[in-house]
Parts: sequence; structure tokens; C-alpha cells
Amino acid sequence: MNKPLKIASIGPYFPFRGGISDFHKDLIKQLKISHNIEVINFKKLYPNFLFPGKSQTVNKKLNSNNISRRILNPLSVFSWNRAIKYINQFDADVIIISYWHPFFALMFSYLSKRLKIKKIYFLMHNAESHERFPFEKYLVKKMLKQATHIVTMNDKEKNKIINLKVKGKILKSFHPIYNKQFNELDRNVFKNELGLDRNHVILFFGLIRSYKGLDILINSISLLKKTIPTLKVLIVGEPYMSMKKYFLQINKLGLQEFFIFDNNFVEEHNLKKYFLSSDLVVLPYKKSTQSGVLSLSMNFNIPSLVSSNGGLKDYILNNQTGFVSSLKPEDISAIIEKYFNNNLYQSMSDNIKNHKKNFTWDKFEESLQLNDK
Repeated sequence: MNKPLKIASIGPYFPFRGGISDFHKDLIKQLKISHNIEVINFKKLYPNFLFPGKSQTVNKKLNSNNISRRILNPLSVFSWNRAIKYINQFDADVIIISYWHPFFALMFSYLSKRLKIKKIYFLMHNAESHERFPFEKYLVKKMLKQATHIVTMNDKEKNKIINLKVKGKILKSFHPIYNKQFNELDRNVFKNELGLDRNHVILFFGLIRSYKGLDILINSISLLKKTIPTLKVLIVGEPYMSMKKYFLQINKLGLQEFFIFDNNFVEEHNLKKYFLSSDLVVLPYKKSTQSGVLSLSMNFNIPSLVSSNGGLKDYILNNQTGFVSSLKPEDISAIIEKYFNNNLYQSMSDNIKNHKKNFTWDKFEESLQLNDK
């Protein structure tokens, strides 16, 4: 049996919202089962000019159960020093630093160089940002100089780290499945609530950004107007860009009756309503690493169609738990048509129930090799 460790973990945590914070929360929940954990959270995350959304935090007051220490401000070296002092006093065996954007690389370089910890883990959500950032490769390579272990969650990300030629041990892991409780019998309830009980329903979920390929999905749906007239597409999530071009595209193609929009950030208690109302989740990402949306779709046993670009294909058993497609609208539309015409939902949903057992949080913890020397 592995011995309990003292683990410090740096990353966004409650009350910050979004995929990295959600991941961090569930990671801490898993690690706390066997280890003594200190969470070093942010006092301030992004400066406003780097954050295009409505709010960086959830609409809840900090509760007494919040276990994180809100110390870090990426623009304040004084906060970096306070975090270093706090972590060194904790005398951790291991530190795990969640990395996802080069804006934080300089701060993480400064921290990791001054921490008195033998095992320094970098958990790489994105080895390369979705949008261009000046000197990114240099900043990431410099940050990883102090790393003893570098964790990636798919093969493509692992190869990016290998190409940086850093010294740390590279561990290829996976994005675990979020564990959200639900009742499959609620599918009919939620479909009826949204007026979708007579429709074939596709879900495009999450923060809306250019690389996620909503334009490709719209073009794909235009090819299905006549073959699947009962099709509805839920576009759910807060936009991080103007939606004007997508509305113009939909109007030009005469697809207004096929699309339903809810362009707000979805709080956790509403997740199951949208996922369980859907028959297929479509993620036509032009570039991707891993996806919390795909993790959620697997949690709710909803089949997904993902792009062959990037790392999402690593999580799909093609034609069994979902589909891997090129980004050509004609290929995506052909898969969607086959899926609905052959009533594949139930068989694929059943396959997901077995497949997702490979992506549990306890297996993720094992992949970190925290107790190895």
C-alpha cells in the first residue's frame, strides 16, 4: 500500500469557474482520499483584457468548506513569494502545478525554481495554447526546466513535450470522466421540458471559441435539411467571441428552425438537462487537446462525434462509443445521418458504460506515479 504524501497543488479552484477549475476540484477530491493536501488557489486569475467572458467566478459565496488558500495573482510577484513561503512551510513531498496558458508560464517558472520540493509535477492541460501567444514555446520550455514529472493527457500533447527536449519524466495519462449523478429515466423529462421529445437532438456545448468549429457544424447541418427534417441542434455555452458570423451563416443557409441557442454559462446543476436531452454530442474542433465536454458526454453515456484533429480521438472507440471524423461537412453529415437512421443511440450508450471505466479518477491517480522514487 502506498504511503500517504503531503501534496501541494496549484491551480484555479472554487470560486473560479471553467474546465480547469472543475478538473482541479475533482483531482483534489481524489487525492484527499489517501493524502494530505494543500490547495494554492488564485486571488485573481486573468486580467480583464485577457478574459472575454462575463465573469471569472461562479455566483456563489465562498463557503466554510472551501479548502483552498487564495494567494496567487499572476501580475504580483509579492503574491508569488507569499505562495512560495507558504508551500515551503507546508514541507510537501510533491507539488502538482496545473498549466493551461502561457500567460502563467513566467509565474510558474519563478515558483518552481524556488520551491524546496524534490518532486515537481506539471499537469499539462495544453502544451500549446489555442490562440497564438508571443514567445510561447520559449516560456513553456523555461517553465518546465524544474519539472521532475510532466503529465500529458493524450499522445499528441506528449509528442509536443518530447519536442521541447526537457529533462523531466513525461507521463502520458488521460482526462478522467467527471462523475455527475443522474438518472437515465430523466431523458424523457428533460426532452419534454425543452420541447424536444419529437426531435433528433445534437448538442454543441461549452465556451464558444473559433477553434471549436461551430461554422463547420452549421455547414454540416445544411446538408441534412431534407434527410432529417426533425433535427434540432442545441448550441449551449457562453461565447468568447462575437456570434454575429454564426447567425449570418445560419440565416444564409435557411437553418433558423434547426438551431436553439442558450448563450450563457451553464451552472453545474443544469448540466444534466442539456446532456440528457441530447442524442449526440458533436465536437468538430479544428485543434484540441482533451475536452471536459467529452468527459461530460461520457459521464452521461451520450455518444460523441469528434474531430480526427488533436487528442479527442484517443477517447473514442470509433463506431462503438462515438465517431471520429474529418472536418469535412459532408463526412460529418454522413455520420450523423447514419447514426439517426440506424437508431444507434442505445447500443452506443451501453458501450460507453463499459468504456468509461478506463477513465476513472483513481486510475488517473495511479498514472501519476506519486509514490515512485
